[in-house]
Amino acid sequence: MFGNYLKSKSRKKTASIAVFANSVTVAFESDQEWITDEVAVSTTGEWGKEIKSLLDKHQLAGSVLRLVLGHGLYQSMLIEKPELPREEYPTALPFLVKDLVNESPLDLVADGFPAPLKDRLQVFVANRKQVEQLIHDCSDAGCEVLSISAEEVVWGQLAAPSRSQLILHRRRNSNLQLTAFKQQEMCFQRQLRGFPVPLLDGLKAEDTSSSLQLDSLALELQRSLDFLSAQLRDAPITQLLISCDDDDDSALASELSLRLSVAVSAVTVASPGLESNSSRIAHAALQSPEDVGINFYSDALKPQIQWMTLQNVVLSWVLIIVVMGSISGWYQWQNYQQQQQLAAEQQRLDSKKAELERAKAALAKHIPSPLKVELAGDLEQHLAAKKATLKAIEMHDDSLKVGYAGMLQQLSDAASGDISINHIRVSGSQLNLEGLARSPESVPSWLQAFKNYSYLSDRRFELMTLGRNKQNIVTFKLYAERSAVKEEQ
Repeated sequence: MFGNYLKSKSRKKTASIAVFANSVTVAFESDQEWITDEVAVSTTGEWGKEIKSLLDKHQLAGSVLRLVLGHGLYQSMLIEKPELPREEYPTALPFLVKDLVNESPLDLVADGFPAPLKDRLQVFVANRKQVEQLIHDCSDAGCEVLSISAEEVVWGQLAAPSRSQLILHRRRNSNLQLTAFKQQEMCFQRQLRGFPVPLLDGLKAEDTSSSLQLDSLALELQRSLDFLSAQLRDAPITQLLISCDDDDDSALASELSLRLSVAVSAVTVASPGLESNSSRIAHAALQSPEDVGINFYSDALKPQIQWMTLQNVVLSWVLIIVVMGSISGWYQWQNYQQQQQLAAEQQRLDSKKAELERAKAALAKHIPSPLKVELAGDLEQHLAAKKATLKAIEMHDDSLKVGYAGMLQQLSDAASGDISINHIRVSGSQLNLEGLARSPESVPSWLQAFKNYSYLSDRRFELMTLGRNKQNIVTFKLYAERSAVKEEQ
C-alpha cells in the first residue's frame, strides 16, 4: 500500500510508440544510439499485450511515452475557425464536427490547429475508447503517457524548419500518402490510390507499364504542386521528399526528378536504424515540441486522483496514528528530560538551603552586644575629635615654634622713611598691618621690598585700604584675610 504512494517519479527514459492497425513500433534513444523495434498485430485488441511486451523487452517500465496514431485510426478535416481559446478545443471540437463524422461527440477526442493555407481550422478526431484503451495499456505497463499525436502531423519533423516541402510516403502494405508542410506545419494531405508496390519494379527491365506508372504518379504529384503553388505564393514548395517502404528512395527520387519541376530527394534519417516508415514516425514523435501540433491526450483523459478511497482512508488513519504516537512519544521523552532536570535543580536547591542555614548560624555567633556597639561609637567619636585636633595643629605655621622675633627683625630692617607702622597683628602665617604713609605710592613700594626677606616674602595680603586722617595724612591697612576687616568693625 505504501509502495503506491512512495514510488519514485523519476523519469529514466522517454520513448515513443507508433500504433497502427496492423503493427506497433517503439523508438527510444540509448547511449546516443536510436533503437527501434516493431511487432505485428492482427487486431486492435492485441495492442495492450504487444505494447507491454515491447516495453518489458527493452526495460522501459517507468518511462514517459509519446504515442502516435497511424493513418486510418483518426480522421482529419477543415472547418471554419471558431472564436475559441486554444485550451477549449478538446472540449468543443467534437461537437463542432459532429455533422462530418458518423460517431457521437461523446465518443470522440479531438484537437486542431490553424491551417496555414486558409483562415480555417485543421481538426483531427479519434475514437475515444481506442485512445482510452491505449492510455490504460501504457499505464498497466508502468509507463506514463505524455502526448498522443497523429501520423500526418509528426511527419513534419522530417521536413526543413524554414522551407515548404512535399513528402511522398508509404508504410508497408499501405497506400501512398502525400503531405505538404510549411515550416514543418501540415498544410495539405491526400491519398494516392492504384499505384503498385514497389513503384520501381520492372523499371530496369524496361517494362513499359512501370514507366507509365511513374509518369502517372508524376502527373498526380505535379497537379498537387500546381495547387500548392497557387495557395503558397509567399512560400512555394521547393522540394519533394521520398520515404516509401519496399522502394529504393534514392532511385525513386532520381526517376521523379526527371519528370517534375522541383528538386526530389530521399528523406534523410538521423540513424541507420530508422529504416522503415513506422520507425521514422515513432522517431519524429520524440522530436516534436510539446506545444506544437495536436495532442489527443487532453486533461479530461488524464487519470483523476480519487482521494476518498478505502485505501486512502486506511492510509490516512495509519498516518494519523503514527503521527500521534510519534508526538506522544516525543512529549513523554521531553517530560522525562524535564523531570530529570527538575530533580537535579531540587537537589541543588536543597544543598543551597543547607549552606544558608549554616551561614545564618555562623552569623548569629558574630553579632556584637549593645554595650560593645555603644563603646565602639564612643571610641569612634573620640578618635574623630583627636583627628580634628591634629588637623588644627597642622594648620599652624612653624613660626609658632620659634616665635616672631625673626619676622619682627626683618620688618624693622625693611622700614622705610615713607612708612610709619601703628599696629601689627600676627596669627600663625597671617600678618595684618596698619599705619601712616607719606603718599599712596609709598605703600606698594614698601611691599615690594618684602621679597628680599625670608620671613616676609611668604606673607600674602588679600585686602589693602588707603585713606586720610583728620590731619590729611595718608593711612593704610593691610589684611591677610578679608574676614579680619569684619571682625574689627
